[in-house]
Formats: sequence, structure tokens, C-alpha cells
Amino acid sequence: MKFRSIFKLVPNWAVLLATDLRCLLRCSVVCRRIAFQKPSGNSALIVAPHPDDETFGCGGLIRLKSAAGVPVHVVILTDGEAVAVGLGEDPQKVISARKSETLNACQRLGLEADSVSWLHLPDGKMPHPGQPGFAEAARALHAEMELLAPQEVYCPHAQDVHPDHLAATRLTEEAVRLSSRPCSLYYYPVWMWYHASSGLRKRLDTAGAWRLDISAALSAKNHAMAAYLDAPKAPGGKPYCGRLPWSFLQNFRRRYEVYFPATSSYL
Repeated sequence: MKFRSIFKLVPNWAVLLATDLRCLLRCSVVCRRIAFQKPSGNSALIVAPHPDDETFGCGGLIRLKSAAGVPVHVVILTDGEAVAVGLGEDPQKVISARKSETLNACQRLGLEADSVSWLHLPDGKMPHPGQPGFAEAARALHAEMELLAPQEVYCPHAQDVHPDHLAATRLTEEAVRLSSRPCSLYYYPVWMWYHASSGLRKRLDTAGAWRLDISAALSAKNHAMAAYLDAPKAPGGKPYCGRLPWSFLQNFRRRYEVYFPATSSYL
């Protein structure tokens, strides 16, 4: 019997359990080798492909910097409207709900409403390098950077797999290239631990990576995540952020976040 045929006989619960275990072990094994580093006093721009990525990926960093009086701005690239298809909802109602959740979450992390902005790129169809609209989107993000002049920029890791997350990575890299002001670029994982294919540890460059102890900000981060997870659901009963895997969420409840510096080949 071929392997694929055998795999089909494995119960769905066993597949989900194996995926959860792999997700948790990946994060633990990789991160335990990465040294801790205190947050800098540099201003930061967090680039998020969808509403909630900024909180899951960088909630602790945002809270620690904002509590220390360091300027932090969040740019959400899309409005998160693509979930409207699965929810059977009016996209405008979904956009309104997700914007409200984002503002609520960021407020819980210590940000004012004017510290959050949107670029309104198409959710699920963000342009990649060489595609129509990529140059325009990169220039729009670059304009935000020129206005805000952040000393640090954070965007999703390229190993996140999700097409919109990879597009966000490439758009941010291009915007940084266009910038007339020097800044440090860092990548944060969102879906990497859960979705990346086998061999992640061999592909992952951890040189210069650092862990941030978010113990002092963990309660605020959990409270901010609840702005998405415990928010009023769509009429069909599904949350606007989707039904997220257990292990995916557990990794964001750890007492640390991990960040990877951009390599010179990207800049």
C-alpha cells in the first residue's frame, strides 16, 4: 500500500494532534538556542498583513515599548475582508468589525487610535514582486515610513508560508530599500511554526536572532489577543479572526517573542 493511501487511513484527530505537537516542539527547540535581549528605546513600525497579526506576533514588544514611552505605530496592510466569503457576510460589515477589534487590541497594548493606520490592500490578493500593484503598494508603505521615520521596522518572516504574509515581507523590504532614512528591519513569525514545511530548522537563519522577555507584558498581550478571540462573532457563529489552531495560539502565550534580523541579501 502506498504511503498516501496509508496516510488517508490516519484519523483526522491524529493528524491535528501531530501538527500541534510539531508546532509546539519547533518553537521550543529553535527558540531555546536564541539568546534574550532587552527591548531597545528605538521607535518602531509594525507591519501586519491582516488585523490580529500585529498583536499575535509583536504584542509584547508593542506593550513594552509603549509603556516605556517609545513611539510605536502599526500599519495594517489589508482590511481582513477575505473572511467574509467563508462567513457569508457583507465585506463592509466584516471590515468594520475587524477594524474595531484592531483598535481595541492596540488600545489594550497602550496605543492610541492615531497610532494605527491601514493601507487597504486586497486581502488574499496582496501583490508579490513582479505583479501588478506591487510597486504602488511598496511606495504607499514607503510613504508611511517617511512620515513616521521609525528606527526599527518589523514585518512577518518569509517562512510564514501564507501568501499574504510573504507579500508583506517583500513589500516591507522594498519600502525599506526606498527609504532615505536608516532603520533596522526585523522579521517576526506568525504561521511559521505551524505551517512551514519539513526542514525548517535547517533553512532558518538564527544568526543575530533574539528573544524578548515579555513576562511583564504578557497579561496585556493576552488581554489584547482576547480583543480578537473573544470579540462578538459573526451571525453564523464564527469569529472574524477565524478558528485558530490550539498550538498556534499557545506559542503566542509564551513568556517570550522571537525576532530575526534581515539579512543583507534583502536590503
